[in-house]
Amino acid sequence: MKQTKYLFLMLVAVLFAACSSDDNDNGNSNKGEGEKTVIAFDDFSSLINMSYSAMIKQYPNPSMQFGDFYIYEDVKPNVETLTISVNPELQTVYMVMEKLKENAYKEADIDAYFKSKFKFIRVEKQDEYDDDGNVVGSTNRYTYANTAKEEDATLVITLTGNDLVTYSNPKNEPVIPDGPTLDDMTPAEAVNAFMLADQEEVDEEYPGVFSDMAGMYACFMADNPWLAGIALVEEEGIYTTIVLLYNEDLGDDDVVDYYTEQGYTCTKTGTNDDGDDEYTFTGEWNTISYCAGRGEVTYTGEALD
Repeated sequence: MKQTKYLFLMLVAVLFAACSSDDNDNGNSNKGEGEKTVIAFDDFSSLINMSYSAMIKQYPNPSMQFGDFYIYEDVKPNVETLTISVNPELQTVYMVMEKLKENAYKEADIDAYFKSKFKFIRVEKQDEYDDDGNVVGSTNRYTYANTAKEEDATLVITLTGNDLVTYSNPKNEPVIPDGPTLDDMTPAEAVNAFMLADQEEVDEEYPGVFSDMAGMYACFMADNPWLAGIALVEEEGIYTTIVLLYNEDLGDDDVVDYYTEQGYTCTKTGTNDDGDDEYTFTGEWNTISYCAGRGEVTYTGEALD
């Protein structure tokens, strides 16, 4: 099972919570005579390979922490969140994700900044999809490094559009041990396997699969066609609530159709503050509150034998 760190970071905020435009410039730039304008950018590449002790002195108060992931809000005027990832064995920073505020910079200006400081490797287009799986646009993804060949680099930087920068040292990424796979587990199988399950028994059956994160016991999958993540909420050693993150390729209709086929009564109950539809799926012995790719499963009694 591929439990990539990138996937972890993109999903963790969704788990714990119930297209960029480039029309604007922040106006902060430096220009040499006869040269293209290079902006003054909040560059966090110096954090890569920094020791944990030095990092935590510089950023002592994370807004959130999940294991070896430290999330900070509003560290700079143009930065929405900064996520710092530490290799626990090496006690060094191996990855940093910088989420920029909307329209803080033009995409071309960020690209020019990194090209002026590092080696440009490539640019690729990533398709963007709607809930029905239709391509509705694309986003540029740029790669830079501190060496001409990416495979030799100890610093690799990726820029996605004009709102996300990732800095990493691929050579220092933690080694994730092999373990049982959840890539074929369906939503119904996940509920049957984990609802009211004993925590110690789950540890024995799925060694190394789940990680303790701020009171939840979570796992993320890269190749499961139904699920992107599962989190278990424990009470007195028993898992009483399950949070399911559905594969981002699935739309609401796909999820509703799935549960209807499983014998659930599916009822649209309203919309949230963002305008996303909210549903309740009622089964024989559990209820699922679903909205925007996230389902919370609670036990309602009987039928678990």
